[in-house]
Amino acid sequence: MPHRVPSFTLAPQTTGLPCQLEDSWQRSLNYGLHRDDDTQPWVATSMLKDARAENAWISQLVSPLLARLGPELSSHPSIMVMSDATGLVLETHGNADFLHKAQRYALAPGNLWGEHARGTNAIGTALAMQRHCEVSGGEHYLNRNAGLFCSASPVFRPDGTVAGVLDISTPAQLPKHDAAALIRRAVCQIEHAWTASAVSADRWLLSLHSDASVLGSAQELLLIFEQNTLLGANKLAIDEFCLTPGHFGATAIETLFPGITLNAGETTLEASNRQRYYARQTTPARRYIGRGVARTPTAADPEKEKALRIINAGIALCITGETGCGKEHCARELHSRSQWRDGNFVAINCAALPENLIESELFGYAPGAFTGANPKGYSGKFREAHGGVLFLDEIGDMPSGLQTRLLRVLQEKKVTPLGSNTAYSVNFALICATHQDLAAQVATGAFREDLLYRIQEFHLRIPPLREWPHTRQFIQKLWQDLGASARDITLSEEALHALAARPWPGNVRQLLSQLRVLLALADDHSVVRLTDLPGDPTPASAPVLLSAPADEQIAIREAQGNMSLAAKKLGISRSTLYRRLEKRQSIGRA
Repeated sequence: MPHRVPSFTLAPQTTGLPCQLEDSWQRSLNYGLHRDDDTQPWVATSMLKDARAENAWISQLVSPLLARLGPELSSHPSIMVMSDATGLVLETHGNADFLHKAQRYALAPGNLWGEHARGTNAIGTALAMQRHCEVSGGEHYLNRNAGLFCSASPVFRPDGTVAGVLDISTPAQLPKHDAAALIRRAVCQIEHAWTASAVSADRWLLSLHSDASVLGSAQELLLIFEQNTLLGANKLAIDEFCLTPGHFGATAIETLFPGITLNAGETTLEASNRQRYYARQTTPARRYIGRGVARTPTAADPEKEKALRIINAGIALCITGETGCGKEHCARELHSRSQWRDGNFVAINCAALPENLIESELFGYAPGAFTGANPKGYSGKFREAHGGVLFLDEIGDMPSGLQTRLLRVLQEKKVTPLGSNTAYSVNFALICATHQDLAAQVATGAFREDLLYRIQEFHLRIPPLREWPHTRQFIQKLWQDLGASARDITLSEEALHALAARPWPGNVRQLLSQLRVLLALADDHSVVRLTDLPGDPTPASAPVLLSAPADEQIAIREAQGNMSLAAKKLGISRSTLYRRLEKRQSIGRA
């Protein structure tokens, strides 16, 4: 692959960029980034540790692959970078000399490489596009990164969501010409291994390919079924059958293979896409690792059934519960089972979007609506959700000015993009979520009362983990789903009892993180005992937001009071950071 030399010299000049990078540059402009910005957004060590624990797929699936790729990486001034789904670098491996030089490019673990943090770059742009991306030299938005050539591909879980990114970075003057092929091959192997590990007592695999000789290789299509319901697939199969996360848990095998009859050994199948495949069924053997297809009993089934009927009727649903209890997981499950499942599930975190971008993200904008806008315009999240589900997470953090416009959309079912006089009709199911007391916010004037009544036509409360009636059984299920049985690692009765008795202020997210840490530290064929457990977490009765330093306070302290840098470390805008601090202060005064 020849080294590309772009013809632009100054922002916002983008002539000569590949079209997908032109869009990325426009997004970088919209984020308010400056090309000469010399800051290096990173997170606190504690946050890096938590992120590593939550991304056990790297140690379980990537590390064995690195052992085979090590010689190839060491023979060239290149390193492999692994990030999570936010662009946070978790691990780096490769040529030691180049790794040392690359510190000034902030490729070390703990650094943020999402587009919001560093503009156009292979990791962040691959996440934004959800496909392979290469960025060379001056194609990077920030001048400080112009010395790099980077090739990156997202890694997809078997549930169709992005787990993170694999990237190869080299000096721009010495690009690795086979980087794209190497990265794509590695990602394909990871996704295949991840899906192949799904077989359990209840789940089985269907392997497919138009070439019988490919069966058994990383190039085959893999589909996970529980009885006759599709639960997951590798990315090759997802693309082949045009699957979305909403299909998993809601699609019968007959939908994909009408009139299917499975026999022992290899057979041929006619699919709904009119293609014929050689097929092989894999019987149960071991369990699925990672999250994705495992169901979390976050709320009582009768209440979930009520919520399902509510969104099927087009009535707004508000899910409340503590941080980490699984509000978005519940919303996605409801979408996958509802009449809206053929439409998009469009999720927006109202607390994470920069305040100056929320309106354009939601409503979209006309071509040329403002400086730095995409010349093609943007449809907006409301219109993307047409026919599906719009999920507004952390709705309590929506700026007051935007609450009025949201109310109007919900009442009129029409959207007018910024800079346009044309109104577009929209029809979607609305699910909102928050950990805050919206009624209390109404009392203080921070949230509109009429909007509260409109978004909370039905209320579903997800109880905190400490209130669940069968915590022991849930912990055992998570333990097995995370791959413990495959490694023959068991929890002792004392350890299980102690884990079930803990208050878990961070709820399921914190529990998952803890179990992954225990698995990472345990040897194969071992027993995790009471003495292996870390100290008890913060008691449930403690006011978590006020008793311990918040992430915002930690970031501000580590940035030595530089609010812009602190906001970048957190992956939010400076205005959002100020808004969060003001809310914490108002909580303290109350």
